[in-house]
Amino acid sequence: MPFKEWMLMSLFTSSPCPLVDEQDRVFALLAGCPRDSQEWSDINEKAIEAFEEARATLKLTEKQTANRRGHYAAVSVGVSFGGGQTRPANFSLTGKKQAAVEKLLSNRAVCRLAGFGDSCMKLFAARLHAYYEETLAKLQQADDNVFAAATFNLGPQVVTVPHTDHMNIPAGWCAITALGRYDHTVGGHLLLWDLKLMIEFPPGVLILIPSAILCHSNTAIAPHERRYSFTQYSAGGLFRWVECGCQTQKDFLSQVGLTILTV
Repeated sequence: MPFKEWMLMSLFTSSPCPLVDEQDRVFALLAGCPRDSQEWSDINEKAIEAFEEARATLKLTEKQTANRRGHYAAVSVGVSFGGGQTRPANFSLTGKKQAAVEKLLSNRAVCRLAGFGDSCMKLFAARLHAYYEETLAKLQQADDNVFAAATFNLGPQVVTVPHTDHMNIPAGWCAITALGRYDHTVGGHLLLWDLKLMIEFPPGVLILIPSAILCHSNTAIAPHERRYSFTQYSAGGLFRWVECGCQTQKDFLSQVGLTILTV
């Protein structure tokens, strides 16, 4: 059995559980959810309604729902840098995508999910949060939330294959909120392959991980069940751009007569 040596973790939704290394440094956080459990359950339901409406509006084809992480509808928003871009820029959104994203961003449930992710990072990784905040300010993107971008994984069954989000800042966190209607004791678990951890991931719960360096995925759910997710993250290229004086690394190095070596 492939998971014979793995550890199964049951997540207590109202009790945050930091994951620490051998030097007691927090490298990930099983944040759970706020203690107003009934209201948060309502938030989950309202988010489901918003995600379903967005997916219906977009009317994506089978080909458009296929990506390297799995097969499901998704749309991203925010600022990124990488993949051939010459400077930081917003994700390109036009027509129906723009309208759907704007409606999602103004949704009260989505705003609560986003705010909770930001607050948990500030509480458990204050210096990292400050670094994100300073970087966004230098990009003239100051906001109430320090994450530069977000992806709405619209389902209807968000099941990901093992992957890393290699464009994200390696030492940073990706805030992942699971949403939907499924039995979290049977499916939808978060798998951290490098650590051999299988973590129960109930709807409405938040987990923050360094997704650029930890290989992760989630287990399947039953055919009749529905699962969605809301992720917040920042591209590593944004921090590199700022550290290089708001220019590309290539331009920065050329000023001192150096070049980037490629292997």
